[in-house]
Amino acid sequence: MNPIDQAGMALPATPASLATEYRALALMYTAQGLPTGLAFHALGTLMRQGGHGVAEVGLVGLAFLPWALKFLWAAPVDNACARWGHARVVGVTQALAVLACLALIALPPSQGLHATLAAVLALNTLAATQDIATNAYAVARLQGRSAGPANAIQVAGFIAGMLVGGGGLLMVVDRWGWQAAMGGMAALMLALYLPLALYLPLALDTRWASASPNRAAPGGGDRPPPARLRDLRRHSDLAWALMLALVFKFASTAVETLAQPWLVDRGLSLSQIGLLQTLKLLATAAGGVLLGIALVRRLGNRRAVAFSCALATALLGTTWAMELLDVRNLPLLCLAFGMESVAAGAMYVAIWALFMNWASPERPGTDYTAMQCCESLANAAAAGAIGSLGASQGYGWAFAAAWAAGLAVLLLIWAALPRIRLQQDAPR
Repeated sequence: MNPIDQAGMALPATPASLATEYRALALMYTAQGLPTGLAFHALGTLMRQGGHGVAEVGLVGLAFLPWALKFLWAAPVDNACARWGHARVVGVTQALAVLACLALIALPPSQGLHATLAAVLALNTLAATQDIATNAYAVARLQGRSAGPANAIQVAGFIAGMLVGGGGLLMVVDRWGWQAAMGGMAALMLALYLPLALYLPLALDTRWASASPNRAAPGGGDRPPPARLRDLRRHSDLAWALMLALVFKFASTAVETLAQPWLVDRGLSLSQIGLLQTLKLLATAAGGVLLGIALVRRLGNRRAVAFSCALATALLGTTWAMELLDVRNLPLLCLAFGMESVAAGAMYVAIWALFMNWASPERPGTDYTAMQCCESLANAAAAGAIGSLGASQGYGWAFAAAWAAGLAVLLLIWAALPRIRLQQDAPR
């Protein structure tokens, strides 16, 4: 999407301005990925290593709740961004996130599990709130042909944050302890905001974008119409979009959650698991950037989603096969998880490029965030269910059940795609 002038006419985007917007996006998504990596890629391993049971690992699903419920406060954040600017909203949430990281120094999971979970939940609530502002910024400015690169940046930025907050944090904990890891995360959150404080105001102040001439820039003469959650009903295909967002990552989240205690029970050390998590995240980023963008550009949104979801589902059975064959060799584990992660990264870029082009420019943060919440709600359910299933039936049956669920999900995705209407489908 290009910016508009006061008459509502599109203005050309320049490579320099796009580069500024892409840098701002990368920094925001990286900052939001740090708490996500802690919650989803490190905490389960640390809980198991600290003596907690496999069933208790399912409590990690609580950290999904802010990401699942942020639609409840998405419209107020959307309106705050329109009134005061994205830079201020992002700055406040970033400062509070730094304080939350400092509070976690005194709350190692091996001592007070519930207190640690509460603090991680608060940290992820702040990250989820900032994500609403980031979504509004991305959708309002980068719909259309820029959606593929923008969502590749989202995936790569989030993964960079999860890499450090997940596998990287495990390696730091293993060598220097929990306190050093949390202090380092606080410092990194602050360091990420310093360049963001330059890039984000520059992009917003010089090139405010909106698809509607009625939605004025912050500080402009006309106050924009408020975003409202109930206006989601204006989408005639809302039921299909909600279903797609709910199901597409359910099975892969179940496998990823159960894989954390499974790797501990394979006999891997924290450093080895951290290395594996790092390689998985790098493979996911590579799949998103190298394969996901190419699929969206060559196949279009819908066919890119259909193909990438089929590939990711086919490789989802990798973990079940490794359990069946009793694979314990670290290089083989890295290769198997790496292949699975490349496909997952491509799927993620294709899915979120589709939802970016589906979201209404009148409610950029609200529409896009609502779809993300559906994914997170399903993630929470998957994480909670797979822990109980793994504890009662064993790893083999649990991984097999997750793969079977993935095959059923693929059929639902194929049914939904022809019924999803994108903004470029609308008559001009």
